[in-house]
Amino acid sequence: MARLSAAVALGMALLYGGTAHAQQNTGTTSQDAPSQDAVAPATAAAKKAGAKTKDDKQAVALSAVTVTGVRASLQSAQQLKQNADQIVDSVTAVDIGALPDRSVTETLQRISGVTIDHFMARNDPDHFSAEGSGVMIRGMTQVRGELNGRDVFSANSGRGLSFEDVPAELMAGVDVYKNPAADIIEGGVGGTVNLRTRLPFDAPGRVIGFTGGINEGDFAKKNKPSASFLYSNVWKTENHGEFGALFDVAYSELATRSDGIQVEPYIKRTDAAVLAGSNLSQAYVPGGADWRTLDFQRRRIGLAGALQWRPNKNLELTTQVLRSDYRMNWDEHGAIFGDSSSSIVPADGTTFKYSNDGVFQSGSLASNSSRGSLAGNGVRFGTDHRNAAQRTITTDWSNSLKYNLSDQMVLYADAQLVKSTSKSLDFTVFDATYLPGVSLDVSGARPTVTVSPASYTSNPANYFWNAAMDHHEQNRGIERALKLDLEYNFEDNKWLRYARFGVRATSRSELNKSNGYNWGVVTDNWATIDSPNGLANLSSYLPNLSSLYSFSNFFRGNAKIPAPLYFPGGALAGNYLYAYTQLHSIGVPWGWKPRPDFRPQDINNQSEKTKAAYGALYFGNDEALGVPFDGNIGVRLVRTDVDAAGYGQYPDLTSAGVPDSLKAIYNGSYFPLGSRSHYQNALPSLNLRFKLTPELQWRLAVSKAMARPDFTQMQPYLAMGATLNPDKTEVTKWTGTAGNPNLKPMRATQYDTALEWYFAPTGQLYTTLFYKDVSDYIASQTHSETYNGQVFGVTRPYNMGSGKIRGAEIGYSQFYDFLPSWLRGFGMQANFTYVDSKGGVNTATDPYSNATVTGVTLPLEGLSKRSYNFTGMYERGPWSMRLAWTWRSRYLLTASDVATHLPTWSDDFGQLDGSVFYRINSNVQVGLQTNNLTNTTTKVLMGPASYSDGTVDRHLYTRGWFVNDRRYEFVLRATF
Repeated sequence: MARLSAAVALGMALLYGGTAHAQQNTGTTSQDAPSQDAVAPATAAAKKAGAKTKDDKQAVALSAVTVTGVRASLQSAQQLKQNADQIVDSVTAVDIGALPDRSVTETLQRISGVTIDHFMARNDPDHFSAEGSGVMIRGMTQVRGELNGRDVFSANSGRGLSFEDVPAELMAGVDVYKNPAADIIEGGVGGTVNLRTRLPFDAPGRVIGFTGGINEGDFAKKNKPSASFLYSNVWKTENHGEFGALFDVAYSELATRSDGIQVEPYIKRTDAAVLAGSNLSQAYVPGGADWRTLDFQRRRIGLAGALQWRPNKNLELTTQVLRSDYRMNWDEHGAIFGDSSSSIVPADGTTFKYSNDGVFQSGSLASNSSRGSLAGNGVRFGTDHRNAAQRTITTDWSNSLKYNLSDQMVLYADAQLVKSTSKSLDFTVFDATYLPGVSLDVSGARPTVTVSPASYTSNPANYFWNAAMDHHEQNRGIERALKLDLEYNFEDNKWLRYARFGVRATSRSELNKSNGYNWGVVTDNWATIDSPNGLANLSSYLPNLSSLYSFSNFFRGNAKIPAPLYFPGGALAGNYLYAYTQLHSIGVPWGWKPRPDFRPQDINNQSEKTKAAYGALYFGNDEALGVPFDGNIGVRLVRTDVDAAGYGQYPDLTSAGVPDSLKAIYNGSYFPLGSRSHYQNALPSLNLRFKLTPELQWRLAVSKAMARPDFTQMQPYLAMGATLNPDKTEVTKWTGTAGNPNLKPMRATQYDTALEWYFAPTGQLYTTLFYKDVSDYIASQTHSETYNGQVFGVTRPYNMGSGKIRGAEIGYSQFYDFLPSWLRGFGMQANFTYVDSKGGVNTATDPYSNATVTGVTLPLEGLSKRSYNFTGMYERGPWSMRLAWTWRSRYLLTASDVATHLPTWSDDFGQLDGSVFYRINSNVQVGLQTNNLTNTTTKVLMGPASYSDGTVDRHLYTRGWFVNDRRYEFVLRATF
């Protein structure tokens, strides 16, 4: 610890004493940087086509010059972008374990047009994610993940890869395709992210590398290790060609803490008690406030292996395996408002204070909701202890063959197996209390909550055991894929370079099980036991299984909340089977009971087969148009077959007073539902590049893309319901909710144009304009459907609506080598993205009834109009440093979040990260990586709300404020 503290102190001094940089690598030469072959398959045509340009000569001249660290990685990424057949951006790690950030997700956000979330799920913004999640490209969430150019996914009921599951230490680079060619696998309307791992033949001989580190968050205050090791070698034999073998393992742990304080939805109020003293005809009043601390831990293990054999110059065989094992656990203590928002009134003898437009600012809260046998008018709060654990394992095994049939023809064959499993348990134990003298003030930078008397929260007799809730998920996805490609090189042709043709077939099965959130009461005002007040208070019942939680250093001391509070102990929250035996012994006998099994409606079993064929022609001419140009034109034809099996469930009217004829049919029974469907898509593409000068090129790209619906949206389950009249003798409304296995994919026609200037080996300036015409957005609607002669109003997702997305990207990167002496080590990277959209389908919610209503138009989820990155770099001698600022503007997280059912937004967000590394010698470097240096507060907004009477409250109220760790990691890297 003493050595670690000294290293951290030294690193911090260096960090704040200079400028910093985005990527760290050990010494290499420009020859070691990956070529375009790392992005697209190597082609015979690429080796033969075209005369040498000034760029080629410049690259040859540089081959004898040692290019190290940051410059090597930037030069590699720049070469990939400049020479690619389509519009692509890359981040490379020439050295082992040297991506600029400690997660793939955080690395991706440095690329222009790419943004990420900082929440565990977009529809659950109550739970913050320090590492980031949810990658979006140009404001679209339909992003497809690849591993080494092949399909890959996580078993999370969706289609994409959870990039946070994959160890960044295993990556050689990350590529983002924004307007692809026909030979790229379909499925990403927003774009495609390709993760590249290393191969033995990437280096001519033996390579050994390792990294080690210790990270700590200043909030969590826990040291966690990370390490990786790589061994790669190539052996040349006299009679059997070349053999290569690679083994790579990465291990990392992380512990973070986040604190949040939140305000409940603002409700339109017209009652006299609330408006007293205000001279208002209506006002908007929140229900109360919540505050929570979440402790998060994750462990990630990655294994990558590869074998290559080149028996002769015409044949190359490769087998690759990657396995990622991701485990996470989070433990949350939350004080959650538990009353009815519309029951909040001013405390006796007080009035609420409002802004000029009638929005609540401060006041003393009371509640007129029922308290059963309890006296007083305190406001109800729950003290919830929640523990969630998840393990996701993803395995990818692929085998490929490259065979030169002749000097002009190359055959590629590929077989792949992907398997991903995910299992999770989410369990919460609830206490409840009625807090007296609650004062709420939202007029400042963040809410202030007090209780009077303050000592009330420290008495366990003032709390009672209230409820418990368990949730289980078990997901499994398997895909098998076969691919065959043929490439023909047109020798000595002035116009045609080469052609590619290919076919691909996949078979994917998804079995996703999720049993919902099984909430059940222990004791409550309406579920009483034999005790003086009908409740099981904490002082008399299971007194050793609850404890005070102090919310130490909450919000770094910048928020005032009632504390400490009594919470269920870890022995209960961490073991739901033990919790049942204890809580059942004190609660109502018909109360909460664990439900680890899965009912028919909890099971989503689907299979999908795809067949694709493509053809692409690559062409170019150096003289015909006055400037050299090249490009490709092609089309990809795709057929998708979907097979889904599920159930419908009739409503249960057996205990109602309806006629026996209805009871006989509607008794809660299940009936089978199945669906088979297919659809075809033709996806043409055109990419052109004009080399205006050897350094300046202009690109044009047009393509069509598709994104298939998530498996959750296609679940073949129909839950049917019946609304009864007050005396339960007649059905007044027949309803249902369902998935839609007949959904078609979202489609887009995409246009891009880019002007790119490569004025130095590590200097570029580019601008890109893009436009997407998107159709078949997926949204829910209610239509009449008939079952057994009865008409039901069934709500399910449909393809509907269209939209247009347009925008621009600007990027710049340079080291200032023209400066004198030590100043030439400075450099800068910067990019800016603007995205705008029109159309799409979104709705809003009445906060009284949680019913969906019209009257509000919302933008697309995940779309920030503006985002940018700015990185200051310094690399000279043994020093390599960076400071990286990332910012994105407000965007819609979800049209209806799971807690408030309101549209919820993430406000403008910026974060500063940094690193400083010192190279001890040509093989070893040490350094410090940091995150969230500015201690950024993440703000969540809610609204607008539209009411069933036609009123629209267009305010965007602040729903929540979150802070999390500043993170520091001491890192050692070595390559031999």
